[in-house]
Amino acid sequence: MHRSPREKALVWIVRPSALGPEVLLLERPKKRGGGLHPVTGKADGGETPEASALREAHEETKITGPLSSLNFAHGYEDARRGPMREHAFLLRAEAGAEPTISDEHIAFRWVRSDEADALLEWPAHRQSLRLALIAWTRKPHIHGGKK
Repeated sequence: MHRSPREKALVWIVRPSALGPEVLLLERPKKRGGGLHPVTGKADGGETPEASALREAHEETKITGPLSSLNFAHGYEDARRGPMREHAFLLRAEAGAEPTISDEHIAFRWVRSDEADALLEWPAHRQSLRLALIAWTRKPHIHGGKK
């Protein structure tokens, strides 16, 4: 039986710095797969990808700001949860923004945009990061944000 994919959000949090844009990467513990990732999370029932992106970014980092859709989604199969569809976004953080990470992560780091690509494991993460960095250079089309 074919199941509809579960919706997820992937959020690249980027802040300006004197050396150019910096990308926030979150480190997951080994029991959750390990590695460095952007903010990701499943949409709650009836929640739009945009609402999910804002909620997940705030829950996982406490960082808020203008959110732009990257008009990119990819699908994959989760061995335990079935089909997933992940929608990518850019969240523009203020210069000097620092996260307060949730217990889903064990560490974070801000990296230069040219360093971030090499630290990512998943092709869809690399592709969406490239789109986020292109979007960073444009005037934002804002979906929302909290101050």
